[in-house]
Amino acid sequence: MEARYLTMARWDQPGITWDSGVRYDATDDPASQPESKPKKTMRRQAYYPSRIGDQVVWLQNFKTKLPNYTTPLSLDATEVAARVLDAENAIYGLDDYRGALGPGTQGCYACIDENLYTEAAMDVAWTGFAAPTPIPAAVQKGCLARVFDYIVNQIKTAAAYTDMVGEDLGLVGAAMAPPDPATTVPEFSLRLTTGGKVEVVWTKGEFDGVKLEFDLGAAGLKSDIDLRPNYVLNWLPDPGQSQVVRVRLQYLYKGEDFGLWSEWQSWTLTGA
Repeated sequence: MEARYLTMARWDQPGITWDSGVRYDATDDPASQPESKPKKTMRRQAYYPSRIGDQVVWLQNFKTKLPNYTTPLSLDATEVAARVLDAENAIYGLDDYRGALGPGTQGCYACIDENLYTEAAMDVAWTGFAAPTPIPAAVQKGCLARVFDYIVNQIKTAAAYTDMVGEDLGLVGAAMAPPDPATTVPEFSLRLTTGGKVEVVWTKGEFDGVKLEFDLGAAGLKSDIDLRPNYVLNWLPDPGQSQVVRVRLQYLYKGEDFGLWSEWQSWTLTGA
């Protein structure tokens, strides 16, 4: 069978923005298209750590110290209490709930992402398995996005806000050196997910997203773009057949290909 290469849509395609959640794929078969991800309203904050463990520490510091600034910054006590509860839900999702995930619950990572970042008129729900207790009082989805909005619109605009206050609350981000394209390579791993498919778990950092290239053997090459982690390859070999799939990534930065392609990683898929 002749190898096919599925070309991707242009990065500057009209109507497509970096956070639109749209995937790029040249196939005309709607059934083969991966589902679009919920839209996130949050922009990355320079002061917010990239490592999960550091994020938990940051949130614990913020929720502990924020009430101390209710009077000095003339903040509304009810709103402060609400943001503390938002922070508690974010800590629970990143620490207790995420820490309890096992090999059969990998799909629950999307639950964390939605509860923290996707604002919606419904309460957070920790689904997929018996979530560890105690569970914080439920708030609407988008708890971490609301914390960041509150920092921008209430805390940093308060008349008494100073750099010292910002440093105490963890709101002063260190200056970030631009990445070096000569050495920058995406970090990623592969894991099994729902339906026997493979999920590409990648680290976003300061980048816009990644280009992905899949070598499907006799089925040809497939390319795609992902703008926020993680990516599920919506392809399986024929029922009863196995195929070693190879995957490599390259970062996107400010709308352009950036840095080096990663080394290929392999995963064996079996058709169901």
